[in-house]
Amino acid sequence: MIFKKIVIIIFILCLPLLSSAQEVTPVTVHDMVFCRGIEQRNPVGIDTHFSDSVERVYCYTKLSSTEEHTAISHVWYYNDTQMAIVDLAVNARSWRTWSSKRIVKEWTGIWRVDVISSTGNIICREEFAISPDLE
Repeated sequence: MIFKKIVIIIFILCLPLLSSAQEVTPVTVHDMVFCRGIEQRNPVGIDTHFSDSVERVYCYTKLSSTEEHTAISHVWYYNDTQMAIVDLAVNARSWRTWSSKRIVKEWTGIWRVDVISSTGNIICREEFAISPDLE
């Protein structure tokens, strides 16, 4: 009898942990690319390696959502140091969105962008590199 009560108490205490572990992210990223610009809502100059002469890099994401209105964030990192957070609205079940980061010539190295759902989960992560111009 006491064992049964202990099991029930443990289950009740762990229930919030179980439900959060099974939480479903409302957004799925289908495409994530880095590029030099956006024209007519499409990425141009797609690459994962840019010269330090690039003035701005764009992160383009194509996604789907189980919700009509939600949000994501692009979190930009340079050598594992957070440089920017850009909050982006998702206003349809199929959506394209992007953010950009101005690049300073001295910021050579590895960059990454994490796509974060409205529930705080990392749903996609990609890297790109900035290297000194060899010309």
